[in-house]
Amino acid sequence: MSGRHRVLAGREKAMANKRPGKVGRRTFLAGAGASVATAGVLGTQAASAASAASGNAPFGVPPGQSKNYDPTYGVYRGTDPDIYNDWGTERDNKVLVYSRTAGPRHAHLGRRAILDPDHSSNAGLDLDRPYVITHAHTDPSVWPLPLTDDNVSQNELVRMLSAEGIEVHVTEDVRALQRLSDSYKAVIFNSPTRDTLWDHAAGAEGDTRLDRAREGLRKYIQGGGGFVGIHNAHGTEYNGWNWYEGLLGNSNYYSHGANQDGDVVIVNDRDVSTKDLPARWGFRDEWYNLIPFPTNVNFLAVVDESTLPEGPGRPGGHPGHGDFHPISWCQYYDGGRSWVTTLGHSSDAYREGTDFPGAAEFQQHLVHGIKSAMGLEPFCTPGRG
Repeated sequence: MSGRHRVLAGREKAMANKRPGKVGRRTFLAGAGASVATAGVLGTQAASAASAASGNAPFGVPPGQSKNYDPTYGVYRGTDPDIYNDWGTERDNKVLVYSRTAGPRHAHLGRRAILDPDHSSNAGLDLDRPYVITHAHTDPSVWPLPLTDDNVSQNELVRMLSAEGIEVHVTEDVRALQRLSDSYKAVIFNSPTRDTLWDHAAGAEGDTRLDRAREGLRKYIQGGGGFVGIHNAHGTEYNGWNWYEGLLGNSNYYSHGANQDGDVVIVNDRDVSTKDLPARWGFRDEWYNLIPFPTNVNFLAVVDESTLPEGPGRPGGHPGHGDFHPISWCQYYDGGRSWVTTLGHSSDAYREGTDFPGAAEFQQHLVHGIKSAMGLEPFCTPGRG
C-alpha cells in the first residue's frame, strides 16, 4: 500500500472511533456498529494490548511477535509472513467451495434446496454426510443433488479453477466444515449468510454442541490453511463470533447502496491478483460499506465513489468511505492466509464471455487471489512505498 493510501486508511480508522467524524466529503457513521470489533474483549486482552503498546510481548506471545498480536481477536494477524504457520502439511491441489445460507441468498447461488442436505425438501433422500460434490458436478447419475444451471457461481468457479488444474469440491453441508480436511489448500466462502456454521438440524435433534464447524474452520486456518471470502462472506457469522470478523481483516458488513456501475481502482499493482489488471476498470456491484473498517491488511483495490451515479449509500444510512473505499485486501491470520473481496453480487460477473462490465477483470482477480491463498502463487505481496 502506498504511503498516501496508508495515511488515508489510518485516518479513516481513527475517525470511525469518533461520533460523528468526517471521512473525505461525507460524515462517517460510527455509533453502534463500531462497537462490534471490541464487544466481548476481556480484561486480559486489554492488559495484553497495554503490554504490546509498551513494547513488552503479552503472555504467551513469542519474542519479536508482539507487533503482530491483535488483542481484540487474540491472534497474530497482519502482513508479516512470519505469522504463517508452515507445519509441512501435505495438501492436495484442491479447494472446498462453501455456500450454505442461513438467511438471505444471492441469486448467483441458485435455490437453497438444490444443495443443502438439511433442507426439508431433501428429507427423504439417503445422502452420505457430509455431502460434498467432488467431481462430475452436474451429473445426476452420480449425485442425488447435483449442481444445476441455477448454481451459477459454483459452476463458474469449477470452470475457472479447473482450467488452472485445481480440483474443486462444492458443498452446502455444514458437516463438511466440522470435518474440514487439511488436504484442501483453501476453503472458499462463496457468499454464505448469517450463522452458516451453526448446525441447526443437530439442534432440532437435541444436540447441544452446534458450533463444531466454527472449531473446524478455526483449526484449519491455524494449521496454515487458506481462506477466500467472496462478496457476502461479509454477511456471515457477524453476530457473536469475533474470530471470524478478524479473519475478514477486522471488518464487517454494515450496508450497501444501489447495485450500480462504478470504477475499480488498483492501489497495489504488485500483488499477483492485481498486477496484470488495468489500473482502473468498470464493474457493477452493491459496493459494501463496512464497520469496522479493515485494518493492518494489504489493500489491493478500492472503488472510486465519485463514479457511483447513485452514491455509495442510501439516504439516512452509511455515507460510504469517501476517498478510500476498499473492496479487496489480504492478510495473514492466526497462522493461515486470508484473501477477501466484497465484489461478486451478480451472476453475470462469474460467467464466461458475458458483456457484464468488468467480468473478465473480476474473474482474473478472483482466480489469482484464490491461487495465492492456496500457496500456488506469491501471497499478499506488499505495494509500492
